[in-house]
Amino acid sequence: MPSSPAPRQITPRKFRKRGAALLLSAPMQPEVYAWEFDIPVARPSLWAFVSDTERLNRLAGVFPVHYQYKPLDSGGSEVVAEARTAGMLLRWVERPCEWVEPEYFRFTRDYSKGPFVRLVSEVRLRDGDRPGTTRLTHTITVTPRHFVGRMLARVAIGVQTKAGFARAYALAPQWAAGQELPAIGSERLPPRGFAARELRRVLVPLAHRLGEPQLAELLTHHLLSKPDSELDSLSPYTLARAWQVERGPLLRLFLHATKAGLFDLQYHLICPSCRRSKANVTSLADLREEGHCPSCNIRFGVDFDRAVEVRFSPRPLGVGEDAAEYCHAGPRNTPHRVAGWNFEPGTSRQVETTLEPGRHQLLSPQAGSVYFEVVDDADAPREAALTLAADGLSGAPERVRAGTVRFAVESRFAALAELMIARAKWADDAVTVAELTAMQEFRELFGSELLAPGAEFSIQNMVFLFTDLVGSTAMYERLGDAAAFDLVRRHFDLLSDIYSQHGGALVKTIGDAIMAVFRRGDDALRAALAMHAKVPALREAEGGAGLALRIGLHRGPCIAMTANERIDYFGTTVNTAARVQGIAGGHEVALSPAMLELPEVRAALAATRLPARTEELKLKGLSGRHAISIVEVPQGE
Repeated sequence: MPSSPAPRQITPRKFRKRGAALLLSAPMQPEVYAWEFDIPVARPSLWAFVSDTERLNRLAGVFPVHYQYKPLDSGGSEVVAEARTAGMLLRWVERPCEWVEPEYFRFTRDYSKGPFVRLVSEVRLRDGDRPGTTRLTHTITVTPRHFVGRMLARVAIGVQTKAGFARAYALAPQWAAGQELPAIGSERLPPRGFAARELRRVLVPLAHRLGEPQLAELLTHHLLSKPDSELDSLSPYTLARAWQVERGPLLRLFLHATKAGLFDLQYHLICPSCRRSKANVTSLADLREEGHCPSCNIRFGVDFDRAVEVRFSPRPLGVGEDAAEYCHAGPRNTPHRVAGWNFEPGTSRQVETTLEPGRHQLLSPQAGSVYFEVVDDADAPREAALTLAADGLSGAPERVRAGTVRFAVESRFAALAELMIARAKWADDAVTVAELTAMQEFRELFGSELLAPGAEFSIQNMVFLFTDLVGSTAMYERLGDAAAFDLVRRHFDLLSDIYSQHGGALVKTIGDAIMAVFRRGDDALRAALAMHAKVPALREAEGGAGLALRIGLHRGPCIAMTANERIDYFGTTVNTAARVQGIAGGHEVALSPAMLELPEVRAALAATRLPARTEELKLKGLSGRHAISIVEVPQGE
């Protein structure tokens, strides 16, 4: 019989290679890590803390991430992320976050490089057993790529991640109580000796000159105690809300400190969909009329009401330079969005959320968007069937009843589709370019900040004030050019103090008249009345007898552009404002119907108790008749 073949000899080296191959290739089943925490914070407050995943990940010591956006033909973008940890390069596709406030959020990562195939991290909140407490459950489901991945998960997730998030969640009561959070995890502070010296040398005396020394203390503490990730760009109104101080003085301090070299001005382009900053420039001249959001994969027109937000960078102080990104799309990154869900190709599912009264938007990057009203009406429906398809989002009701709302959603897309619900109302904590250019201090401090030649930017609402000096022609004949112009110049100086104090700015002078701009109608009305009150001082001057002001107020949309080396405004609203001024007589303020549509203007007018009349009048160059309200200001008031 033929002899049996001799057994193959396996050397130790070959054995090690085969063993390593098995360790790195064997398919693994998903492993689940779940932790529960009882936290003495009410669920709505805890949601605000944990849904800020950018901050939460930093507190937990999670590594920073670099994101890239790849546009999808079906709408939206694929988010590709990279990170390096423990010497390993990780690369994955970050699926859109799913969440319902204040109940849960879920992230899904599909890895192309690293020890894992997929990782799903979910945080759920439910009311605790005792009032004012919350039971938080954090579940991470990870599919290892191989045996080594499983071993790594048990250490990296089962031990290190658990400990990191336990430390982060333990800070929730401290945060909810308004206390400072310690610098832990990835938030270690670098030395800031230079910043401290410059703030003492420049900011403190500057704030004293402006009469706001306490603001210098608050701002200094913020700049020296916060991590760079929170200091990359500063929003004065957001800080004012957090510090419970007036917004205007803090914005003024930032502007003067920027002029002194402590900060850099930044103009951030804000996407109308996700409402996040997607790019920034350091000069108005660098703004363009169209913006692009790589994550939403949309282009949008740049207006000055919402699309450009003014922020301040402390980088001249050496602060905010090391800011890194830890989570690009947590729920708190888009706080106007109430909920979001993903739908696999060709699938249907029922989703629900709780909605408060107000205007909302159903939004799908793939199927488009629809607005609807949430109302306190028992007859309004609480359920609807929606379809996501290439020809649009269909089935949305015009209104739904406030409370728990359910949608049966069918996706007809051959790829992943998203559906989100967002509040239509924008937050009021952004300094817009429309507001900034209506500030006299900005125009004086940054007179060289002009728009690019030929660039035109829309503004949805601006309030215009036009004046005319009645009796000036006779004054010139009586006094001669030099003496008369001296009185006109004194009149300009008087008006300058008034529009500056009332939050307005001078756009230009036109002969002996002015054109000023305001963001609020009641500020413009109070400024107009204050201007009339100053006229007696002019009449008492030598040669000023018979002088009076007539003032017109109007508001509406306009176009901002650079003209004659200044930011100017054009359009029908501006022309109408000039015509309204022409209706007024001496010692009068004429208001257009658009002005009286504002409750704050009606309230301010009623508080004056001044006599007023309304006349149906034609305005030169404009069609139709207009109900102009004319306020009579007694001489000497």
